[in-house]
Amino acid sequence: MLKWFGRALYVMMITLLSLQVYSYSYYSKLQEYYTDVVADHVDDDAIFLKGINTLMGIDYYRESPVLYEYIKDDGDFQLTVRVYAIGIMSDDAYYDGYMIFVNDVVIVEDGVTLVDPVIQIAVELDHATLLVNEVMTDSGSITYDSQQAFAYYNVPVLFLFDAESYLKIPDEDAFSNLTRIEVSYSNRTVDEDDYYVFDESPLFIAASTPISESAYNKDSNLIINANDYRLRDQFADDIPNDAEITSFNLITGRDDLSDYNGVIWRTMAIYAVIVVGITYLLFFHKKVREHYKTRNYGVKTDGSNTSSTEPIFKDAEYTDKDGK
Repeated sequence: MLKWFGRALYVMMITLLSLQVYSYSYYSKLQEYYTDVVADHVDDDAIFLKGINTLMGIDYYRESPVLYEYIKDDGDFQLTVRVYAIGIMSDDAYYDGYMIFVNDVVIVEDGVTLVDPVIQIAVELDHATLLVNEVMTDSGSITYDSQQAFAYYNVPVLFLFDAESYLKIPDEDAFSNLTRIEVSYSNRTVDEDDYYVFDESPLFIAASTPISESAYNKDSNLIINANDYRLRDQFADDIPNDAEITSFNLITGRDDLSDYNGVIWRTMAIYAVIVVGITYLLFFHKKVREHYKTRNYGVKTDGSNTSSTEPIFKDAEYTDKDGK
């Protein structure tokens, strides 16, 4: 009984580990696609956002009109901030929302243009509807480091949806409003705990009220209403048809990732070889060894082995009495 329990436990562990390995291989597939197609085009909205559609499973984003836009393309502290309406499907439910996209960042310190500065995008809402580290709060942020591999949280895009734990106010048919966007930068210096140190003055602040603190760029005209991004109520169905895609200027394109399936196949093949090897050593190696060890031997009634093979050399056998 104990033997079968151990075997069942082993199968369960292998199954769970297989799911983890597959998840890792799929993630590696996305990383390879991001590196090949997307990473070098952060400042090209069309290419980069199509990549975001592909990587994040976005159904569409609205190319125009944008919900908000700020462009600073001269001086020592340049950036572009755009907020696009988006639509997604998650767990068989459709959601509206928006993404805050920061690019075209140029920062000059002491006459030297920074290479790959680290960017942090932070938001504040008028209600505590964001779930961050298992706590409901009215603020959240993401940090983008272009020198790090792709991750869902390592892109210069912050997403907010009309869903629980995002913008939906619990037990109400209402949603939090965005009251502030703050973009900070680090020149890649780190503190004693190896965390990036961000400049004391934000690169950019946008708010729905006058801004008193200092920032390299400021805008007090941030106004985004729920009706501005909740587009599905205006569609005939949850999924926009071709006419609606055109009239609403929706971008639905995604890249084909099938060329990167080899990453999954390679990873799973290596994993399968390892599992087969471990399984053989745990469950079959002893039996196989014993099989070859006793294959040419008989077993006495007392349990000991006795040879049943013919000897290589033996005396000649004689049948007549005188041995002739």
